Amino acid sequence: MMQSSRKHIRSKPFTKMVTIKASYTVLPNEPTPEGLLWLSDIDQVARLRHTPTIYIFHAKHNHDTLIERMRNSLSKILVHYYPIAGRLRRIEGSGRLELDCNAKGVVLLEAESTKTLDDYGDFLRESIKDLVPTVDYTSPIEELPSLLVQVTTFHGGKSFAIGVALCHILCDGVGAIQFINSWAKLARGDTLEPHEMPFLDRTVLKFPHPLSPPRFDHLEFKPLPLILGRSDNTVEKNKKVDATLLKLTPEQVGKLKKKANDDSTKEGSRPYSRFEAIAAHIWRCASKARKLDKNQPTLVRFNADIRNRLIPPLPKNYFGNALSLTTASCHVGDVISNSLSYAAQKIREAIEVVTYEYIWSQIDVIRGQEQLDNARALFFGQNEGKDALFYGNPNLLITSWMSMPMHEADFGWGKPVYLGLGSVSTQDRALIIQSPDGDGSIILSIHFQMEHMQLFKKYFYEDM
Repeated sequence: MMQSSRKHIRSKPFTKMVTIKASYTVLPNEPTPEGLLWLSDIDQVARLRHTPTIYIFHAKHNHDTLIERMRNSLSKILVHYYPIAGRLRRIEGSGRLELDCNAKGVVLLEAESTKTLDDYGDFLRESIKDLVPTVDYTSPIEELPSLLVQVTTFHGGKSFAIGVALCHILCDGVGAIQFINSWAKLARGDTLEPHEMPFLDRTVLKFPHPLSPPRFDHLEFKPLPLILGRSDNTVEKNKKVDATLLKLTPEQVGKLKKKANDDSTKEGSRPYSRFEAIAAHIWRCASKARKLDKNQPTLVRFNADIRNRLIPPLPKNYFGNALSLTTASCHVGDVISNSLSYAAQKIREAIEVVTYEYIWSQIDVIRGQEQLDNARALFFGQNEGKDALFYGNPNLLITSWMSMPMHEADFGWGKPVYLGLGSVSTQDRALIIQSPDGDGSIILSIHFQMEHMQLFKKYFYEDM
């Protein structure tokens, strides 16, 4: 079921490049369960924002056929993922959120660009905002669609983009990819197998034990270190950030893993993983490029998937947030002067600390806050705008999508030739993804302070 709608969408600043031709409210094409869906403590502290991602397809297509297929298949997948068609609402007095499964639907935008695919370059510049729906957060949360999709055809008719804005409260990246790939499968005319159906009951994350004080020294909730001699991040926040894509061939990935493992002094330990070696390499290159004092504290923050760390593990295809924030920390001098294995070991320790007991303790920190806004502040700052946490110099935020089958999103026109975040970061951030070539290559999408970017790229390839 589809309806016309133009709510919750702000006018785009690049109106000469992209024109919104039509807007549709897409509803599940069959009746779906109604009622309130309980959201877990981990859901509660996810970002109160929609995560923007873009998929680029290079294929000849008929515009009308493209839009019709996307609309029809979206209405079908919403039957299985019916919470996405609902609306969030606040529980009075606690700051907690719950999901009203009211089937109000999602938004699909039909758009055309006056630019060709090549005009967008590496899709890391401001113009990519053209390709992703912009959510109007001045609207009451009870009115905001959880999902907005924009289908944009490029000039020439040989390429198109699918821009997705999915509310992070509903799910993490694993759940989002699960949804997108299932939607794509229906768009191709296939059906979902029983094992591909989402598990929607989040009460499996209701911890039965009574609230207890934290049992660990939760570094991830402590203030991030500043540059020595500074009292705030004002100077760093005002510096310009550049972005680039850096490719690691399978041979280069192998070299990094070998280097980390050959230098390791941990006898009998299992080999360092791709993520541990690559994240350590990024951290070392960033520390060297910044030319900071050797006594400067520095940390890397990233999320660990907890689906298989819980007792019992979460059901397969659990749809929700199941990530735990963790932190690796040391001094710049130690990262630079020691071998790659030193930083890789720090990354590993940050991963291995996330046990069932640690997750339990972390959730108790959240539960122990009288207001959920206070708990969110531990993760993101006072809010996600002016006072949000700054992850830039001397620190780093790393996200890995390496294990996610993101390039399986074939809607009937082949697999995407590019995918990535549909936003431009204002601070130092690294995103690690699989190459769409399918040859085992890795792509690093890095946002880094402009004054340090050239040195970062130099060290990135020289230090292998």
